Amino acid sequence: MSERSTGELILTLGEDFQRCYASVIKDIDEGEKQKDGSTLADHEFNARQLVRAGFAYIEGVSFSLKIAAIDDAIENGIELTQAEIDFAFEVSHQLNDKGSIVEVSAHINLTKNIKFAFNLYCKAHRLNKSFDAGLTWWSDLKKAIKIRDRLMHPRSPADLDIEESEVITVISAVRGFEALLVKYIGNKA
Repeated sequence: MSERSTGELILTLGEDFQRCYASVIKDIDEGEKQKDGSTLADHEFNARQLVRAGFAYIEGVSFSLKIAAIDDAIENGIELTQAEIDFAFEVSHQLNDKGSIVEVSAHINLTKNIKFAFNLYCKAHRLNKSFDAGLTWWSDLKKAIKIRDRLMHPRSPADLDIEESEVITVISAVRGFEALLVKYIGNKA
C-alpha cells in the first residue's frame, strides 16, 4: 500500500486546475482584441483541459470528503449505516452468475454524490446544515456537467468547441464548490 495521502490527491488535482486556469487566462490575454470588446484567442485546447481538471478536482475532493466524514464519524462516536459507508466508498453489491454476492463499483450521479458528501460530513460533525442547491454555483455546476459530458462523449467536431462563457461557467462551478467546502470545514462542531 502506498504512503501517499488524500491530501496529496487534493493538492495535485487543485494544482492541475490552477495550471489549466492560468493557461486559459494567458491564451485569452494574448488573444486578438476585437472592436466589439471580444477577444479571438486560441484557448480551446486549454479550455477543454480546464473542464477535465475541474471535474477531476470536484470528484476527487467529494470522494475524499466522504472518506474523511467516515473517519470523523468513528472518532466522534457517530454511528453510520452500512449503506452510508458503501455509498461513501462508492461500492454496491449484486449477484454474480453463481448466485454469490459480489462487490461492484457504484455509479452515483455527480450532483447526488456531492450532496451526499456534504450531508455525510454534516452528520459526522453534528452540523445542522442543509445543502443549498439554490446557489449560483450549483446552477453553473449543472451546466458545466453538460459541457463536460459533451466534451467527453463527442459526436461531432462542434462538440469539442468551448466558448469563453462555458469556461466561466466551469470556473464558477469549481470556485463555488471550493467556497462551500471551506464553509463546511470551517464550521465543524
